[in-house]
Amino acid sequence: MAIEPCRTHRGRPAVLDWSDVNTDLIIPARYLKRIERTGFGPLLFADKRYRAGMAPEADNPEAVGPAALDPSFPLNQEEAKGCDVLMVGKNFGCGSSREHAVWAVAQDGWKVLLAPGKDEGFADIFERNALNNGLLAFEIDEDAWTRIVAAARRPGGARVEVEVDLEKKLVRLLEDSVVTCESPFDLADSDRHRLIHGLDAIGETLTFEKAITTYEASRPSWATPSV
Repeated sequence: MAIEPCRTHRGRPAVLDWSDVNTDLIIPARYLKRIERTGFGPLLFADKRYRAGMAPEADNPEAVGPAALDPSFPLNQEEAKGCDVLMVGKNFGCGSSREHAVWAVAQDGWKVLLAPGKDEGFADIFERNALNNGLLAFEIDEDAWTRIVAAARRPGGARVEVEVDLEKKLVRLLEDSVVTCESPFDLADSDRHRLIHGLDAIGETLTFEKAITTYEASRPSWATPSV
């Protein structure tokens, strides 16, 4: 999955504040038989997103129409339309380590996931898979998370947006373009570099291709060839 360079992202927040959302809820196991790495967006939260018996098949995820959507599911509701920042509950992405969970979130159009509480918001493997695929998944202060959720749920009134600043490692809540709250988040410098420059681990390695080639050419002829 291509990673888009990103220094800051600003988008509207939607809320799915359920705790302990596991990867089988994010992308049910029956869909893992797909051999492509694309087409997972419509399968996100399939067992909650669609009415009973109306979820799409793995080999034809685009086949279902709007009538199949369950109107009680938070992300099917009108206020979630056009949002690309998802406020999630604690321990999001627990369970099996399937990378498909991250693909489904990203391919459904979500750019940012924000969870409450340092070291409590995301399952470790899900968080690592997210960053490796360019999905911005960060844990922020609980107070800031609560304020963003409350603002996102407030009917009418100010236009609510969330801005993620990778350079300053800050998340900001904006109401009618005025910053009303902010929270720091942890992000390793190596991860920040890759996200800002749109690089995955292989892409970052290839930025050193010239040095690698020079080193390989300098190896003695008797040395074991590199694999």
